[in-house]
Amino acid sequence: MAGGTAVATPPVVGLTTDADRRRHRQRQARRWAAFVVVLGLLLTVAIAYRVVHKPGVYWAQTDVVFLPPTSGLYPNTLVSTSEGVIALAGVVGKMVDPDAIAARVVSPTVRLANQGIRHGWSVTLPNDGGQWANNFDKPLLDVQAVGSTAAEVSGTVSRLIGQINLTLSGLQAQVPPVDRVRTELIPSQVQVFYDPGRRLRALAASLAIGVAATAVAAGYLRRRVARGR
Repeated sequence: MAGGTAVATPPVVGLTTDADRRRHRQRQARRWAAFVVVLGLLLTVAIAYRVVHKPGVYWAQTDVVFLPPTSGLYPNTLVSTSEGVIALAGVVGKMVDPDAIAARVVSPTVRLANQGIRHGWSVTLPNDGGQWANNFDKPLLDVQAVGSTAAEVSGTVSRLIGQINLTLSGLQAQVPPVDRVRTELIPSQVQVFYDPGRRLRALAASLAIGVAATAVAAGYLRRRVARGR
């Protein structure tokens, strides 16, 4: 009808455009990424707390030096040369600690506690050789122990020293006392030390790894959700 009023077309309800779906996925991606960040940071803080409050260890080290006989009236065939004393020390060490593993370390002065061992002991013949060759040039046994208490460590070292001397006496049962190899402790008294650990370094490493892992996980999840995968 001429001059009549135009009828407006009612809006279409319930249709979702691609732009709406994309915005919805982006909102979901941001929410999931925020959740992963919060969770990751909480886990990182929890791990860092445990690292900082982790108790240290007690440790002790002593050298049992093998001394050659001072008399030449009745030669000791076990140690007719200086190399023989070193070899005898190695035999005794192997008998006391038959399960010892000759692991290469950066320096023979590296302690068990520095290797991350919290409970244990070792009896070894020091090896001053390089990567490709052995060099056993000291007639002594390196005795070490680590543990959670000073009494535990002191008792372990004393027991090992007793075993070394007992084993040495057994090998020399047929040797006259005057020609027997003797042992001496250096230092003369076993000293027990406390190692709190390298907490600042461990804390920094824990925080760095935790934050990096959280960032990677959050970014990866956000991209996947935003793409609708």
